[in-house]
Amino acid sequence: MQAQFWLNKWQNNEIGFHLPAPHPWLVALWPQMMPSSESQTVFVPLCGKTFDLDFFLAKGYHVIANELSEQAVQAVFERLHLAPITSTWAGGTCYSAEQLTIYAGDFFQLTAERLNDVDWIYDRAAIIALPESMRAQYAMHLMALCPDAQQCVITLDYDQSIMNGPPFAVSGNEISQHYQTHFDITLLKEGNIIEHEPRFAQNGLAELFQRVYQLTPKLKA
Repeated sequence: MQAQFWLNKWQNNEIGFHLPAPHPWLVALWPQMMPSSESQTVFVPLCGKTFDLDFFLAKGYHVIANELSEQAVQAVFERLHLAPITSTWAGGTCYSAEQLTIYAGDFFQLTAERLNDVDWIYDRAAIIALPESMRAQYAMHLMALCPDAQQCVITLDYDQSIMNGPPFAVSGNEISQHYQTHFDITLLKEGNIIEHEPRFAQNGLAELFQRVYQLTPKLKA
């Protein structure tokens, strides 16, 4: 999948994946997902213009994020009434104001030095935005960036013989394949959300499972 695919989605306002509020499962589960916010930093990969960023800021987190579309990044700062300072980095432009920093550009150009203060990673729509051919590379790069950070991962799972992504189906087995060597994996919540997702139902799906995983780095021997 080429970067231009997503840039075109933003340019054409084809962003049905964007929620007009923080993710409801984040709101319900955040003390369990990410129990401490004081002086902690959360990283949100492939963030779009999600209201989850607003949620984390309101809870007192320092927020670092990455998004391919500069249009989406600018929309976040406009919504928050923040005037960012901009600078260049290897993958694009960095926007920063108060407790929010967003790297606009290629996720795979990020380096660990830019994320060395990250305590938590919140993957709400990153791994499911990528086709199967890219997901192992994504997971490996994420672990290289923040090897000691805990993760919260939200996935969707459905029959891709009926409908294809994005967002793509990511099973529990696949999460284990990518992460079980480095993390203890806990399933915090799962449910069939098809009745709340008419776009998927209209494509013929009867089931759409959403799952929330907590990934805790294994203790080093």
